[in-house]
Amino acid sequence: MNCQVCDSSDLYEVLDLGHHPPSDAFLTEEDLNQPETLHPLKVLFCKDCRLVQLSYAAPPKLLFTDQYVYMSSSNEPFKAQLHTFAEKLIEKLGLSEKDFVVDIGSNDGTFLEPFINHRIKVVGVDPSSIAKVAIEKGIPTVNEFFDENIAKTILEKHGKAQLITGLNVFQHVKYLESLVKGVKTLLDDSGVFVVQSHYLLDLIDKLQYDSIYLEHLRYYSLTSLINLLNHFDLEIFDADHMDEHGGSIRAFISRKGKHIISESVKEILRKEDDYKLHSIGTFENFRNRVNENRRTLNNLLHQIKSNGQRVVGIGAPAKGNTLLNFCKIDSSILDYLVETNEWKVGKYCPGTHIKIKNETEMIKDQPEYALLLPWNIKDDIIPKIRAKGYTGKIIVPNPMPTIVS
Repeated sequence: MNCQVCDSSDLYEVLDLGHHPPSDAFLTEEDLNQPETLHPLKVLFCKDCRLVQLSYAAPPKLLFTDQYVYMSSSNEPFKAQLHTFAEKLIEKLGLSEKDFVVDIGSNDGTFLEPFINHRIKVVGVDPSSIAKVAIEKGIPTVNEFFDENIAKTILEKHGKAQLITGLNVFQHVKYLESLVKGVKTLLDDSGVFVVQSHYLLDLIDKLQYDSIYLEHLRYYSLTSLINLLNHFDLEIFDADHMDEHGGSIRAFISRKGKHIISESVKEILRKEDDYKLHSIGTFENFRNRVNENRRTLNNLLHQIKSNGQRVVGIGAPAKGNTLLNFCKIDSSILDYLVETNEWKVGKYCPGTHIKIKNETEMIKDQPEYALLLPWNIKDDIIPKIRAKGYTGKIIVPNPMPTIVS
């Protein structure tokens, strides 16, 4: 496979996580009798344009249609962050009732709700079945993959957009060129395109290898984003490094020459250089730490089981399925997982076939240990779990397995 951006063949293998099912393809009981298709989950680094990417792109319709169950509104802290950011964008860009906003990968429409409250015209674009939830809420949504053709259709109906957003979606898109060309078609000459992605520096520094899954085709640094956008005569004029999703990079993009490049862009680029983010040595060290994490976590879990104690899992996020499948943790180790998302309760994890129960089951059952799979938001989840009455020990798996009494 060549680089997804610059077509270079000079690629370095960062990490091989084995073969995995789609991370959000949760199974029904009937599905357990059917074969699962596994796909290679290998990470490569382009030495030319600095992009980190998967070696294989699964068919998009396999990943983001009827089997897709993630909803933005199901994560209350994330929902609050989306609403806060929408309000900030309205203020920063001076948006009003005369403006038009398009959100790519709009999911259940959560991000667009504040714009509607300000009477700003919006359209969401999302290919998954979750788009129906947005439509039922009265949020105009195109239930398709965003590309040049969809952009032209929206343009004809609504005109140019002053703001186009792609939050936590830019890394998912297989046909990236068509998406960016669609954005250029739809974006007003002075408009702004905002993308947000999981940040490569945090992924490596905090050992977030479980954030690597089939849906995430690319893992951006600010350097690689700039190199990508140069191909389309677009540039990043402002950028933020935030804590969301364990560390994210948010880029404000426009046509070249429309804005002065902010100091924040220069500062983040300096940090990437100081960290030696794009060096082979950094990737080698990351790979060694990932393998050590797997050994340590497996040793801990097997020791607990050998002592006759029980372990369950808290949460069933997509990232959790990468960790479970890579570490080969199945129902012989975890009795079950617990969730508050009713879309997942009663189903089974892809690959490992661990049953997902309602969170109340763990409170009643009181297993001695619980493995926290959405560990990146542990400061939010652990107090809530304690307040609901769970008294057992909680295992935080990354960046190094730790037991919280």
